[in-house]
Amino acid sequence: MRKILLGTTAVVGLALLAPVANAQQARPAARPAAAPAAPPPLPATSVAPTGTAASMFQTPVGITGAGPHGSDGVPNRPTTPTTSGMIVRLGGFFDFSMANISDSADSAAAPGRQGAVNNRLGRQRNDFRTEAELNVYVDGLAANGMRYGAVMEFQMDNMGGRNDTAATGTGSNGSGTGVDLDELYGFVKGSWGELRFGQEDNVQGLMRVAPPGTLWLGTSSGWDEFVAQPQSGLGGNAPYLMTEFQDGGDATKIIYLSPQFFGFDVGFSYAPQNNEGERADVPTSNAVFQRDRTGVMNAMAGAIRYRGTFGDFGVRASFAGLKADSPQAGGANIERVNPRTQNLTMYSAGLLVAAYGFQLGGEYAWGNYSGQMAGTLNPKLDSSDHWILGLTYTLGAWQFGGQYGVANQDNGTNAAGVNFKDREQTYWGIGLQYTLAPGMVLFANYNQVKDDNILNGAAGVQGTGVNLGATATAPARDVNRFKGNGTEREIDVLMAGVRIAF
Repeated sequence: MRKILLGTTAVVGLALLAPVANAQQARPAARPAAAPAAPPPLPATSVAPTGTAASMFQTPVGITGAGPHGSDGVPNRPTTPTTSGMIVRLGGFFDFSMANISDSADSAAAPGRQGAVNNRLGRQRNDFRTEAELNVYVDGLAANGMRYGAVMEFQMDNMGGRNDTAATGTGSNGSGTGVDLDELYGFVKGSWGELRFGQEDNVQGLMRVAPPGTLWLGTSSGWDEFVAQPQSGLGGNAPYLMTEFQDGGDATKIIYLSPQFFGFDVGFSYAPQNNEGERADVPTSNAVFQRDRTGVMNAMAGAIRYRGTFGDFGVRASFAGLKADSPQAGGANIERVNPRTQNLTMYSAGLLVAAYGFQLGGEYAWGNYSGQMAGTLNPKLDSSDHWILGLTYTLGAWQFGGQYGVANQDNGTNAAGVNFKDREQTYWGIGLQYTLAPGMVLFANYNQVKDDNILNGAAGVQGTGVNLGATATAPARDVNRFKGNGTEREIDVLMAGVRIAF
C-alpha cells in the first residue's frame, strides 16, 4: 500500500500602499500579484520527510503478527498521519488451498460419539479451504524519539463452525468464516528495547530458532486444518505432538525484548493465566472465571538468541524456556484437584545455518508437557521430547524444502501397573513455493504423520493406581483402534494453493 503525502502551500500577499499622489503626479501602475509558490514535487518513491513518524515506520512489516517489528519483504507503506500524528497501516493476506487427505481415523469410530463402531463410512477425501488476516498497525513517534503504538490482527480462522455435543452429534451451525482477534497488543520502543502488553505470543514463539520450511510445510501448519482434530475418545491429543512451543493461546501478557548486543538479544514474558481479552469468565463457560485456577497459571518464558554472519554464512541460534503452574481446581463445583498434574515446563534449543541459497536448521525440545505442548502431565509421567530437522533451497523465485521429526510422550501404566508403550510420532514433508508476482505465492506440499500408541483418553493410569484419564466408574482405558483394528494412526495430506499477501 503506497502512502499519499498531501501537501498544501498558501501564500498571503501583502497589500502595497502607494504613496499619496498630488494632483500633478500620476498614479503609479499597480504591481502584479505574486504567483503562489508551487508545492514541492513528491519524490518518485513517495518517501516521507526525514524525522517524521511516517519515515520512521516506512518499512516492510510482517504478516503473521510481528507487526511493524518484523520483516518479510512485503512493501507496506503508511498512509497520511491521523489527527494525532500517528500512522495507521494495513497489511495481511488471503489464502486459498486444496488438499487430498488420507487419514486412518476417517474410517474409525466417530470422535466422541457413543455407539459408533470401527470402520464407519470413510470421510470425503478432497476439500478446499480459505483463510485470511487483516492486520492494523498503529505507530507513533514521541518528541524524545520513543516509538509507540498498537497492533491488531483480525483473523478468519475456522470460527463459528458446528458445535456438536458428544452424545448426539447435534449442535448449532455457524458460517465458519467468523472474524476474531489473534494478536492484539500495544508497545513502546526505544534504545532500551521494546515492551509489549496485550494478546501476543510469548518470547518462545517470537524468538526461538525453528527449522526452515516452505509455505504451509511443517509439523504444525496449514495441512492440519484439513485433518479431523479428535478429542478424548478417539485420538486424545492427536493429530500431532511436534507443534510450536505453546504461546499461551495469545493470553494477555507483558513482554520485554532487548536490543541486540554483539549479535545477542534476550526476551522475557509473563501471563498470570491462559485466557485473553477483556472477559472475566472462561470463553467456553459463563460460570467458570479465568481466575478460578482451572488453567495453567503464572506462565513465565525467557529466550536468548544469536544472529550473525561469517563471510558467506549466516548463523542463528537460540535457547528458550517456559514454566507455568498447573491447574489447581476443576469439575462442576470448581473443587481442588487432587492429585494435581505436574507443573508445565518446556525448553528448546535451535540452530540454523544459511549460505549459497540453502538454509539448514533444527531444534530439540523437551519438558513436562502433554499433547500439543499446551497441556500438563499427570503425576509420575516422564518428560516429553521431540527433534525436528529442516532444509530449504532458494533459486530465484523458487524455493524447495523438506522437514523430518520424531516426538515421544510417556503413556503411563494400565490398571494392573503394566506400562503402556510410549506414544511415538513421526513426521516428514516436502514442499515448494513459487513467487508468481509481488505478494503472490503459489505453493504445494506433501505431509505424512505416523502416530503410534495413542491412548483412548487424556492419559493412562498412573503408578498411584488412580485413572486420571477417565471418570471414577469408567473402566481402565486402552490404546485407540483405527482402520483395520490397528493402533497406528496414519495421516497423508497433499496440499496446494495460492497466497496473496499485502
